Amino acid sequence: MGFFESLFGALEPVQQLASSKSGLASSFGFVFQPPYQPGYKVSELPGGKLTLGPGRPGGRKMPEGDVTRLKTEREGSIIAVFIPYKPDFFPKQTSKTAYSLTAAPFPEATERRPTILMSHGTAVDLGRVLAFYSEIAKDLKCNLCAYDYTGYGQSKGRASIPDTIADINAVFQWLLSRGVQKQDIILYGQSLGSGPTLDLAARERGIGGVVLHAAFASGLRQVRPSGRLFPAWFDIYPNSELVQQVEAPVCVLHGTRDYVVDIEAGRHLHKLAKRPAQPYWAEGCDHENVEMSSGYIPHLRAYLQGIFGKRYG
Repeated sequence: MGFFESLFGALEPVQQLASSKSGLASSFGFVFQPPYQPGYKVSELPGGKLTLGPGRPGGRKMPEGDVTRLKTEREGSIIAVFIPYKPDFFPKQTSKTAYSLTAAPFPEATERRPTILMSHGTAVDLGRVLAFYSEIAKDLKCNLCAYDYTGYGQSKGRASIPDTIADINAVFQWLLSRGVQKQDIILYGQSLGSGPTLDLAARERGIGGVVLHAAFASGLRQVRPSGRLFPAWFDIYPNSELVQQVEAPVCVLHGTRDYVVDIEAGRHLHKLAKRPAQPYWAEGCDHENVEMSSGYIPHLRAYLQGIFGKRYG
């Protein structure tokens, strides 16, 4: 076994990788830490409609929306959900840990509203983030689309870097096929999710915007910070290279006390962005609580207002 195989895991043949700009992508098992137990279940109702439920008895109920299982270009099978904004939405507490949301159909193409396409971090799945982020999207008056990577939650297969690229591609195409306008889509990548987010954003012209939350400069620079000369073709998730190709406004969010991804990575990405929006340096926040800070929602509202103008809100 060679040096890179022993350090990162077996490399996949280049011809088998998803079409992307992520360079010499590989499995790199250390990147992925899916929860041991899926945080939710998928059930099929009469007629074929899919619904999400709590992963264990008495667990938090999942927000209802348009749930689908998508096949990716790498033959993966992933779960994605779309939760449309509802102005009359009020979370109804049904127990100490459960919330019930009213399902609504996919919006018609004529209903123009920002849609956040959320790519979550490495140690969670939809069961652990969907209820929380649906409330954030409600506060921002946006639709929310979220998905689980291959190998996460109820998405089948084994997680790998090229699979995450294929995953976000499939979800993005699903949104377009259902009438969501490209210019209304905000790609939101948190931590690990910044990799597939920037890969897609660098390839797609005309998207509304990109939010990078606790994003790393690149995969190899994250584990080898002194490796300043890694070429993009050799790197995994070369965010520093890809952010320079993004035409949409890029908003960087980062905690000043992030112990997992140093804030200098966020500052670096902000500096390199072709169209940098006002960044948000969350004072005193670490890798896992930026979204709990007082300035988080107001900052994102201002960012969306700058993109959509009078049409927003």
